[in-house]
Amino acid sequence: MEFIGYDFDNTVYRGDSSTHFTLWCLRRYPKTLLHLPAMAWWGLLFGLRLCKKTKFKSHLFGYLRYVPDADGAVAEFWRGRRKNLKAWYMEKPHGSDVILSASPAFLLEPICAELGVMRLICTRMDRRTGAIQGENCWGAEKVRRLDEVYTDYHMREFYSDSRSDTPLALLADRAFLVKGDELAPW
Repeated sequence: MEFIGYDFDNTVYRGDSSTHFTLWCLRRYPKTLLHLPAMAWWGLLFGLRLCKKTKFKSHLFGYLRYVPDADGAVAEFWRGRRKNLKAWYMEKPHGSDVILSASPAFLLEPICAELGVMRLICTRMDRRTGAIQGENCWGAEKVRRLDEVYTDYHMREFYSDSRSDTPLALLADRAFLVKGDELAPW
């Protein structure tokens, strides 16, 4: 299997889609504000390094229990956020793209399907509770998850905004760091 790999947030999408979706839900669904104290608590614990990122994100996304139709919310969210997809990415065909992201699968599935992305590998999260199944898809976990999906692959290129994706960059023939709209060799 030959493909081109991409991180999503701050790479092909301007900003962090999870943060944007969370803020959108907090404005759109007033009941989600009931979850703010828990978000602050788990954010503090994560900031003090007293809990791991996976546990923090599971609790952060707990506000989803106050969103009556997560799939409908995601569809509405993307109607207003498609403009955040970067022009350099949109100019390319996407049939051989593999997106590897720490964002929740339910959040990225609709936009990746619309773009015709070959494969999406990201954090598995219950769209009703925010609970993460397995590990947060970040850093070396992205390689582990890629290896789960493909046993024999060749990554021609890889694009990311973050050095945390070095394990993936090392697997590619060519890798690029993305800063804003600028691409530089890894």
